[in-house]
Order: sequence, then structure tokens, then C-alpha cells
Amino acid sequence: MKRLLLISYVFPPAAGGGVQRPLKFAKYLGRFGWQSLVLTARRPSAPAWDPELLQELGPAVEVHRLLNLEPGAGGDGGPGGAAAGGWKRRLALLLLPDRHLLWLPTALPQALVAAAGSRASAVMVSAPPFSSFLLGWALSRLKGLPLVLDFRDEWSGFYAQGFDPRRAGGWRLRLIQGLERRLVQAAAAVLTASLGASRRLHGLYGGPADKYVWIPNGYDPQDFRGPAPPVEDDRLRLVYVGTLFGVTSLRHLWAGLALLRPEQRARLRVKVVGRVAGGEVSDPGLPGLQVQVTGYQNHLRAVAEMRRAGALLLTLEDLPGSPRVIPAKLFEYLAARRPILCLTPRGEASAIVEACGAGAVVPPGQPQELARLLERWLEAPPPPAQAPPELFSRLNLTHRLAQVLDRVAGG
Repeated sequence: MKRLLLISYVFPPAAGGGVQRPLKFAKYLGRFGWQSLVLTARRPSAPAWDPELLQELGPAVEVHRLLNLEPGAGGDGGPGGAAAGGWKRRLALLLLPDRHLLWLPTALPQALVAAAGSRASAVMVSAPPFSSFLLGWALSRLKGLPLVLDFRDEWSGFYAQGFDPRRAGGWRLRLIQGLERRLVQAAAAVLTASLGASRRLHGLYGGPADKYVWIPNGYDPQDFRGPAPPVEDDRLRLVYVGTLFGVTSLRHLWAGLALLRPEQRARLRVKVVGRVAGGEVSDPGLPGLQVQVTGYQNHLRAVAEMRRAGALLLTLEDLPGSPRVIPAKLFEYLAARRPILCLTPRGEASAIVEACGAGAVVPPGQPQELARLLERWLEAPPPPAQAPPELFSRLNLTHRLAQVLDRVAGG
């Protein structure tokens, strides 16, 4: 059994969209000859907490929680990891690549102690926050181990610009691009959550094509066992699961709903299962429309909400680079087998929805088309979706990761 040093700043009991990927890798890697030794922050800045997630890990998975003292530790990092509050945001802009850089002075000595005698064969880092890449790079150099970088988001393309590439330019972005180049070129393998992101990094930084590997997010079949919960009522229930913030705004949904008659809206119900960031409209106050916002729900409850939806909402603003973005929730939406209302630009996410026959795509900025679709769905509710492709099963995706690890470790 080979051993992997898996660095993830967020890890259960922390919760949120970024937790599922490293959690499922650690859960399933043992089936493919790799034992995970997880290095994570003791008090991470996380949007929520879900202790039940720890029950998914077997006894073979070791978790080392490294002391962290950066501002906001143990609090809410918000979408993209940017600290809430004025002084924290200003501090984040001064620290490169992000405020979690202050984790490294305490994390590296503890990581070296945890790695001593571990007989590890590789170091892998899942980010954001991207300062964790520096910790992984230092650990790999000091231990003489191959480094694998896992980009859950695009760093210089989206994350470093507050998920808005229209903010391109500036000294900070140039420094981040230089740092990203050095780290990518030092890595033995680079994983991305979308195919477009993989091609972008290869085009920017070169190297052999097989160094860049697309391993998408996915769904865990164990999370979807048993019959689906019953539908709560006979209205068409449009359910959004996850954090609602600028890039995933519901404003295009509200624009389409505004074109319906009040009696049509009365036959709809919109439910937001998750947090709503400041400035986002969670209820437009349209006559006849009922909107419910539940706040954060743990993962199993969120899955149950997906499975009892009339249709699931997938949203993404039309920004430069958006066609390369695949929201992680898409794959669990597929596993829920409920029709998906995909309000995203044409790109990788919409292509998956259409290829799987999983719903309808209405790009942002087309309220009339959206209104016509909703009118049709009110007359004839959309049927359940097909079973999701096994390609996107977390078990199969972890098998793909194990193959990459075998290659970089000389297996």
C-alpha cells in the first residue's frame, strides 16, 4: 500500500462545496492501493460545519490537523475564500497569494513531523486556497517527493480576480501568474476540474500534454441510496442548492419569472437550499411567487432536497472564462435524476447537461426563452432524468487519480 500526503486546507468537519472532492478522494483511494495521510488546518476558515462527513472515512485514513493562526481562522471564508469584513479583505489583498499564507509558518514544521517515517510516495495539494500549493511544494522539495497540484478552481483565471475575469491586470495578478507558472512547472502532474482549465494551463505553461489531467467533480452513489423522498406539493418546485453569490446569481431566473402571469407564478415554488451572500436578491417579491431560503443544510439533507425537486437550478454568470467552469453541484444534480434548468453560458456545463439528456439550457440574458420554457413545464412537468454516467462516479474518478499517482510515483 503506497501512501499519499494529501494537503487540503478545508476538510471535514468543515463543510462546503470544496470539501467533497478531497473527502471522496481520501475515502476511496484505499481501494486502489493508496493510503491517505491528510494534512489540514485545525481551525479552517470555512462556510459551514458538517461533522457527519467524518463518518465516511475508514480507520486507514489518517488526518493531521495543523495549527493555523491566520485572521478569520475558524470563521466564514465566504465564496472563493475571501474574508468577510473590511479589514480582513484589505489584509487579504496585501498577502500573496491569499491570507492563508499565514498558515504556512506553523503548518510546514508540523507537516514535516507528520510526514516523518510515513514512507509517502507523493504529495498532493487540493486548492483553493492556493497558498496551500506553496506548502505542498515546500514539503515535496524537503522530502524529495513528486508533487501533484489539484485545481478545484482556476487560480489566475477566476479565483485571484474575485471570480470576475473582467478585473484582469494589476501587479497582484501578474505576481500570481508568475507564481502559478513556477508551481505548475515544478509539479509532476496537474489536475483540473474542467477540460478547458486543463487546456488553458497547458497552453500557458507548457510541458508534456499528459501532465495535465482532467478529473471532474462527481457524485458518490452511496449518497443517493434508497428511494427518493416524496415531493412536498403539486407545484413545480425549482430548487437551487449551494451558496448564492455574484457568479451564481438568480437574477436571470427572476427576469424570466417576471414575464409570467401572477397565476402562473402561483403554480411555482423556488427554494434556495444554502447560504445567500450579501447583495444577492433571494426573493424578488413577484406577485404570486413563493420563495423559501433554508440557509445551510448538511450534505445529506441537501442531497434529499435535490431528490425531491421538480427541477434543479444551475446558474452561472456570462463572464470571460465561464464556458470552462463546471459547477461541482452539477454531478450531484445528475445523480439526483431530477431535470436540470441550466442557466449558464454555452460551455462545458451546458454540454454535459445536454449530452446526458438531463434538462434544458437557457443561456443568461434570454428571459423570454426562459419564460416560454417554464410555461411549457407548467403544462407538462419535465420527466425524471436518466441515470448519470458512471464516468462521474467518485469511485471511478478516484481510480483515475490513483493511476496518475502510480505514474508520478513510478508505480
